Amino acid sequence: MSSTLRRRAVAPIALSILLAAAIGCSGQGVNPTPSSAPSSAPSAVPASTAAPSPSSLASTGLPDPSAIVGVSPTLAEIVRLRSAVAADPADADALRDLGLALVQRVRETADPSLYAPALTAIDAALELQPDDARALVGRAGIELGKHEFASALVTAREAIALSPTLVAAHAAAVDALVELGRYDEADEAAGAMLGLRVDLTTLARVSYLAELRGRLPAALAAMRQAAASPGLAPENSAYVAALLGNLLVYSGDPAAAAAAYEAGLDLVPDHAPSLAGQGRLAVGAGRLDEAIARFERAAAVVPLPEYIIALGDAQSAAGRDADAARSFELARAEIQLFRAAGVIVDVDLALFEADHGDPAAALRFATAAHDAAPTVRTSDAIGWAMHRLGRDKEAATHAADALRLGSIDPLLRYHAGAIAAGLGDVTAARRDLERALATDPGFSATGAAEVRRLLDGLG
Repeated sequence: MSSTLRRRAVAPIALSILLAAAIGCSGQGVNPTPSSAPSSAPSAVPASTAAPSPSSLASTGLPDPSAIVGVSPTLAEIVRLRSAVAADPADADALRDLGLALVQRVRETADPSLYAPALTAIDAALELQPDDARALVGRAGIELGKHEFASALVTAREAIALSPTLVAAHAAAVDALVELGRYDEADEAAGAMLGLRVDLTTLARVSYLAELRGRLPAALAAMRQAAASPGLAPENSAYVAALLGNLLVYSGDPAAAAAAYEAGLDLVPDHAPSLAGQGRLAVGAGRLDEAIARFERAAAVVPLPEYIIALGDAQSAAGRDADAARSFELARAEIQLFRAAGVIVDVDLALFEADHGDPAAALRFATAAHDAAPTVRTSDAIGWAMHRLGRDKEAATHAADALRLGSIDPLLRYHAGAIAAGLGDVTAARRDLERALATDPGFSATGAAEVRRLLDGLG
C-alpha cells in the first residue's frame, strides 16, 4: 500500500521543500541569499578542517556545465556552487549551500545516494563554521530524510540554541517529534514555531498535526492559509496545492481536489504529487486506465516507491497481473536503494512485505521501527503484519493504538476494519471500513477493492 509512504513524504521527506524554503532556498534553483542554493548532486566533499580540493569536486556525476545551464536551474546552481568551492575551498557558506542543494536534489530525483555527499558537504561547512545554525538545519534535514529522527531532533535543538528565531530549526524539531511519536511535544513546538512566523513552513506543519488528530476542518483551514502565502516559488505553490487537494479528497470534495491538482500542474508541469493525486481520484471514480496513466507519469518523473506501488495496485485491480508484478518488483528495488543509501525504511518494508511478500519479515521490520519510534504508523504496521499472520487478537491492540489520535487516514481505518472483521466484530469492522472508503475511495486500488469485499461479507 502506498499511504504510509505517502504520509512519510508529507512529513520528513516531501516537507523538505518547506524546510528548504524556511532555511532560505526557493526550491527553483535561485539563490535568495548570496551563497544559498536549493538542490543538486555534487561529489563527496571531505569532512575535514581542510576544505575540499577543486579536483575532489570535479567528479560529481553531473553533466557538463554547458549542458546544464538553460535546462535545469537547480543543476546550474550546483555548478555555480561547485565553482565557488573550487575557487575558495574555505568558503563555508558555499559548502553549506552545496549540501542544501544536494538535499533538494534528492527530493527532485528520489536518488537517496545523494544524501552522503550532502552530509559530507554540510559537515565540512560545520568544521569551518561550527556556529552556523542554517548548516545545522541542513544536517537535521538530511537526518529527517534518512529517518534518523532522534538525531534530527538533537541537531534541530542545537540550531535553535544558536538561533532561537530561525523558523527552519523549529520546523525540523516539529518534524522529528512527530516522527518519534511525541505528538504532544510536537504540538507545543508547533505553537512556539507559529509564534515566530505565520507562513507556508509553519502553517503546513500545523495542518499536518491537525490531520493526524482527525481535525480535518482545522487542517484544511491551515493549508488554505498556507496556500495563500505571498511570494511563493511556483514549486512551493504546486506542492501546497497538492497537499490541499489531498485534504479536499478527505473532506468529500473531489471536484475541488481535482481543481487543486490541476492548479499544481499549471504551476509545475508534470508535478508528481499532483499527478499522483489525480491518479487516486481516478481510482476512486473507477477509472483504472486513467489512474494507471497518471501513476506511470508520476513514477517516471520521480521514481518514489509510493508512486510505483500505487501503479502496481491499479494494474492489479485492472487485471494486469504481469504488469503489477513488475511494478511491485521495481518498488522493492527502489525501497532497497533507499536502504542501501542508509535510509531507515523499516515501516515501508513492513507494509510492503505484509502486502506483497513475507508477513513474518514484515513483523520483524515493524517491530524494529516501533522500538525506534512508537508512532501511530509503526503501531499500524505491527498490527497489519500480525493480521497477515492470522494473529488478529494481538493485532487489534496495535490497531487501536494506531487510531489513538483519532486519525482519519483511510489506510489505518482499512487495517483496523479488516482486523475487526477477522475477529468477528461486525460493528467495529463496518465503522472503520466504511470510514476508509468515505474518506478516500482511491486510497489504494487493491485496498479499496478489499474494503468492499469485506463489507459485502459482513452482511
